[in-house]
Amino acid sequence: MQFKWHKTGLIELTFLLAALIWISFRYQDTLNLLHPEWIILGLGLGFLWCLRHKLYLPLFLLLLIAGTLLHQWFVVLPNSLKWLQEEISAEEAIMLNGRIQERIVENDTIRLQLNSVDVIKGEQKQWLPEAILSFPETSRRISSFYRGRKLQVIGRLDHVSIKKNRLNLAFSEFRYRNAISPQTKLSRKRNSWVRQLTDRAEYHLSNQALALYLPLTLAKRSYDSRSTAKIFQETGMAHLLAISGLHIGLIYGIILGLVRWLGRLSNRFLEHPRFYGITHLISLTGIWLYLLLIGMPTPAFRAVCMLSLLVAGRLLGQVHHPLYALFATAFFFIFLNPAVIYEVSFQLSFIAVLFILWFLPLYPHSHENDVFWKRIFKYGMISIAITTAVMLGTWPVVASIFGRISLETFWLNLIMV
Repeated sequence: MQFKWHKTGLIELTFLLAALIWISFRYQDTLNLLHPEWIILGLGLGFLWCLRHKLYLPLFLLLLIAGTLLHQWFVVLPNSLKWLQEEISAEEAIMLNGRIQERIVENDTIRLQLNSVDVIKGEQKQWLPEAILSFPETSRRISSFYRGRKLQVIGRLDHVSIKKNRLNLAFSEFRYRNAISPQTKLSRKRNSWVRQLTDRAEYHLSNQALALYLPLTLAKRSYDSRSTAKIFQETGMAHLLAISGLHIGLIYGIILGLVRWLGRLSNRFLEHPRFYGITHLISLTGIWLYLLLIGMPTPAFRAVCMLSLLVAGRLLGQVHHPLYALFATAFFFIFLNPAVIYEVSFQLSFIAVLFILWFLPLYPHSHENDVFWKRIFKYGMISIAITTAVMLGTWPVVASIFGRISLETFWLNLIMV
């Protein structure tokens, strides 16, 4: 799709910058909570952009996402509030399972933000994408409420309310423990393989090498990798320690090249009319198996889904646009788990790719008749444009989470990526 940037993107860019500045001043301390204004802004911009360029599939997916979120806000939350208020009147205890996203200590109260919450009372069960829990501070160690812990809370509620589209639960009496989720035979087998690979790596590699090897291959962090991760975070290069689109693309290319090289060893397979499609399908199978092995982290899952959609479109002879794949993947994530929109990895991953594709008309195109130095110049300009687009899109989230934006991030990304 060809269009002129100064005619199609200026209004959207101006509106986006104004909205980002307004929201950053209003919610400068809590941008990572993704307030409803962020969601409405993203859906509104996407809706207008799709209408302007007649992209009907992304438009349909945006409407589905909006419908899912509105159903959560106006149907699920009020019903949950009514049910829990009845439990308070009956002075009954409830059980709640969820993953800690954030911990806040205020005076004599501990507030926990939980994602993917299951509220259970007898045979009744209600799933919520997010909930805010409030406990009276006790003699227990506050450090036990660490981010990422799967927590199970059993207790009596004092009061319940809805604030900023989030269910707020205040407990008067409570006890907690680790939430135990049942493991399937496949997950136990997968954990066994990962443990074996980790043990071999720990035996052969030093601590410094292990701090880089485990995150880049198995999406795991060792104890010694915390100092390494801190250095990458301070320089704005933490994304290099996460398996994302760059790594998935490299792995897919290696698998595809290996499969085609092996295919050339057999003339019968090489001359098969579907040799091209078969090699891509085998490579996609390999990359999905690798994704299952590393536990399906959000950036890698997003990259594999987009790659699968693009490859499927090419094999079927359909027009494949990266924005279609991005919107379809985002809808798939939110459809499976609406709480994913509150995860930092989801926000950074999709915002970065969206801005890369949005600034696509600005990237210079190389031609076959270009001389060598001109190709090098265009490659450098493309790298600068992509890095600028990513930083422009992700700076509000990065600033709110890490509390700073490193000026050297721009140049380090140009060199490392």
